[in-house]
Order: sequence, then C-alpha cells, then structure tokens
Amino acid sequence: MLLTEPEVAERLRCSTSKVKRLRLEGKLPYIPGRPLMIVEADLEAYIEAARRTAEAKDAPKSEADQVAEAAALARRIWLTRRLQGRGRTP
Repeated sequence: MLLTEPEVAERLRCSTSKVKRLRLEGKLPYIPGRPLMIVEADLEAYIEAARRTAEAKDAPKSEADQVAEAAALARRIWLTRRLQGRGRTP
C-alpha cells in the first residue's frame, strides 16, 4: 500500500515537515512524484528500527562501557584544568 506524506505524518503522530526531514536524511525511502508516496512496508521498517534504537538506549550499560565513559570524563576534566592553568578556556 502507498501512503502520502500527510498519511505518514498521521501514523507517526508528527508534522509533515518531520516526515520530509526523515526523507531528506535518507531514513525513510520514498517514491518521487506528485504527490510523493511512501511504501507502507518502508514505514513499518522505519518504525521498527526506531523502536530497536530506543530499546538499545534504555538497556543497561556493560561494565566495560561504564569504565570507558568514566575514563573519557576523567580526560575531559584533566584537559579543562590543564587549559585553565595556562590561562586558556576550553
């Protein structure tokens, strides 16, 4: 089934400008024309990918990820203090 931009916006509960942005960023394939059309299967694939991404962000971080984040924070703090000591600001 083919959907128009307003129909896709209604299903995503967003504006048509957001749908346009998704198209231009390459996140949502479309068929050019007047009106341009979006295949329903492509919309479902986009929704599923967005859902997986959201779930991955909510997943607990591994110990290695936590250590890497702590190390990165320590480097930023060290660099900030070092630059401030030289009269520079980051």
